Amino acid sequence: MEILVAFSILSLSLGVLLRIFAGGGHIAATADDYSRAILTAESMMTKMGVETPLQPGITEGELPGGYHWNVNVFPYPFDQGLLGGQSIGFKPFWVELTIEWGDESDPRAFSLTTLRLIPDNPPGGLTQ
Repeated sequence: MEILVAFSILSLSLGVLLRIFAGGGHIAATADDYSRAILTAESMMTKMGVETPLQPGITEGELPGGYHWNVNVFPYPFDQGLLGGQSIGFKPFWVELTIEWGDESDPRAFSLTTLRLIPDNPPGGLTQ
């Protein structure tokens, strides 16, 4: 009888331990997905306004690994009167970058926002 009780306790303990280890694997995979999304978002944000011209509006696309990105760029409103009517030579743009991944039952997303100053007359004669 004591052996049956010992095996019952052992089986319950093993079940709990296996569940903990399985949950840890899921958490590690989720953390890996978040770190990839963060690195991708930081890389894309660094390129914006430097390698990629900023244009007001929404741009989106797909990345390998099931990631979907969305960039919303819009002019940042500020009062020109605070500058005494002088031009600062830059236009401020508010940039919101969102990366989404996961399936419908477990959607995930990560967002970055920043304020970028773009020259009124960028090199090469292009206007924003």
